[in-house]
Formats: sequence, structure tokens, C-alpha cells
Amino acid sequence: MLIPKITDGGVMKAGSPGWMTMTNVDGSPTRPVIRCNCGALMNINNHHVHADGRVTASFLHGAPVPKPCGWHVFIELEGYDGPEFLPERS
Repeated sequence: MLIPKITDGGVMKAGSPGWMTMTNVDGSPTRPVIRCNCGALMNINNHHVHADGRVTASFLHGAPVPKPCGWHVFIELEGYDGPEFLPERS
């Protein structure tokens, strides 16, 4: 599923999934944040963000994240031009 870049400041908005980044103190972009279809903003630290905007593995808003809605899709970040981010493993 191709999701657009968020241009409304990241307000919670159900039915409008999207993505956004912020800027680190050194000027580099942060890992993208995803707005779920339910409107919740979520990190994707355990996902691989490819330089072409593909995100792997699939995105799931499930437990233990608060108020999981169950939205489960493969996402691609429309217009993404940031760096590649490898999954963070704990």
C-alpha cells in the first residue's frame, strides 16, 4: 500500500495513513514515523526502510502497542527520498 507524506503536522486522523520524518540536531532526517489507518502515530524501529521507500516487514498495529486496531499491510512511503534505515534489534 502506497502511503503519502503527512503534510498536516501529524495530527491523529483516522482513515488517513501516512508517514513523516523530523530532523535530528545535526540536520539529518529521523527514521520515518507512520500514521496508522486508525490515526495513531507509531515508530517503525524494527522495520527496514529502503532508500526507495519500501518498508519491510509488514506493518501491524497490534498488541502490545496501546489500543491496537489490527491494521496489517505492506507499506511503501510515497515520495520518500531519505536514507536507508536498517531494523533496530534489541
